[in-house]
Parts: sequence; C-alpha cells; structure tokens
Amino acid sequence: MAFLGVSALLITSLLFLYGDCGVVLDDNEFLIYNRAYRNARITQWGTGHFSLGIRKPDKIEDNQLWFLQRHHSQDGCYYIKNEKYSKNRLAANLKHGLMSWDGTFYDDNLWRFERIAGRFFTITNCYLKDYRIGLGKGVGDRDIAIVKGAVNPEQMWMLVPRFQAEILTDDIFHLDNRQGNTPITKTIYYTRGLKRTSAQPVRSKATMMTSMIASIGMSRVTSESIDELENMLTSSSQTTWPRTETMTFTIPAHKNVKVRQHKVIFHGVVPADTCTLWTEVKYFESDGATFSDPDHFIIN
Repeated sequence: MAFLGVSALLITSLLFLYGDCGVVLDDNEFLIYNRAYRNARITQWGTGHFSLGIRKPDKIEDNQLWFLQRHHSQDGCYYIKNEKYSKNRLAANLKHGLMSWDGTFYDDNLWRFERIAGRFFTITNCYLKDYRIGLGKGVGDRDIAIVKGAVNPEQMWMLVPRFQAEILTDDIFHLDNRQGNTPITKTIYYTRGLKRTSAQPVRSKATMMTSMIASIGMSRVTSESIDELENMLTSSSQTTWPRTETMTFTIPAHKNVKVRQHKVIFHGVVPADTCTLWTEVKYFESDGATFSDPDHFIIN
C-alpha cells in the first residue's frame, strides 16, 4: 500500500485539472491572494474562530498556506484547511461572517472554486450558495467577509501553489574513450533522494508530499518521483532523506559514455520549503558525439 494512499491521490489530483487553467486543486496547498489589493493574502494567526483575516505580511510563512481537501461526495466542494493550524478550516456563518472552525464538519465548511479570469477564482460557499469570500472596507484583520451580489475584484482570488516543479536531466558523469584502445573501469558516486534547503523540521509530511506531487503534473518522472518521496517521507529524520549511491561500469574502447539522472527542483513559496529530488540514473553509450535516447529519458 502506498504511503498515505498517495498513489491513489495522485490519479485523482492529476486528472482533476481545473478547466483550462491547469490548476490542480485536489490535495494541493496555496497562498490565496486578493485581486483588488496587491500582496494581500488570507492569513491565520491563531486557533480562535476569528483569528484570521487579510494581511500584507512581508514574510511568507506556513500560516498563510491553505490546503484544499476535496469532499468525498459533494462534487467540486472543498474544505480549506490552514497548514499551521491544521484543525482549522474556513467556514461561513450568516451572523459572524467568515470564521475559522475546528469543530464538527458541517456543510458550511465547504467551498467551491469557480474560475473568473486567468488565475483568478471566486470562492463560493457550498451551503450558503449565494455567498462568496470577499473584502469589505480594505485590508485589515477582519475586513474579510462573506458577501453576495455582483462579482467585483474584492471577491476574486488568485491561487499560488505551494510548489512549482522544475524537471531536469543532469549529466553526472561523462568520459569519451573513442580515442582509447583499452577499456576503463569507473566507480561513480551520486546523490539520490530528497534534500531541503533548510534544516527546519517539516510541519506536515502529508501536505508537503501531496503538494509536491501536484506540482509535477503528468510527466514521465511522476511515478519514480512518487516512489522516492514515499521512501523519504516515511523516514524519521530528514537528515536521512538524501543518500549517496555508487555505480560501477566499464567503458569499452572506442566508446563515448554518459550517465544521466532525473532531478526535480521544487521551488517553494515558503523559502524553507525549497528542495531538490534526485531519482533514476541511466547509462548512455555511443560511437559518436551524440547519444540516442529511444526511451525518452532525457528531459530538458
């Protein structure tokens, strides 16, 4: 069984691309920016019902990240859960407005994302169907509200994913022995696994992993990346995630050889999240200066 059921989650997530904008909503995490007020994003600063609002903090931190958990039966409806305060989720209340709720899972905790233009969405409550998340008088702790009526920029939200993935193929070894008359045996050392730029502990391995998978998309390295992430994130300490492996081979006379490796750089909106994943390696051999790639291993 895959760790946390991720393989099954992947199929659901990657098949559910929101319209033609290509945003994976399922089991992904986002900063949620308002269209009318530049750099203003939904933020939570405690566990209280009103410990959330719209702010323009200079620093991006995990209390500004929101995880979208799709409801098992209400199609297109999501719980919006805070990364730092993981028991809290956004809820709509006619008396109190927009709240952070950590109690029973009611239908007013569910939200629907409808694309308006480009990367902007409205966020409409699935129970109070006429009400959307919007701003009142400006940018302040409690200026965020549930509103209805005509849609305006104060009710439009841009979703910025927690991770953007850059998929590469690295040359980790190259030796041209085309002018040589004897074979050459080599042992190389290379890194495999996951390494973060920060030594800070990961708050939630589950949300980190599903957000990383959502950022990869349907690429040829998807399955191997899932395998590596599952192996790494079941480890007790992130210091053990990257590991050194060896490969020994003999380069024939008159041959040109390269060893290449898949690499995924996950650029995090929270700087401490940024990390690199090294996965499969492949040996290439050629009689000339170029190398054939019938399996399409090379990704540029």
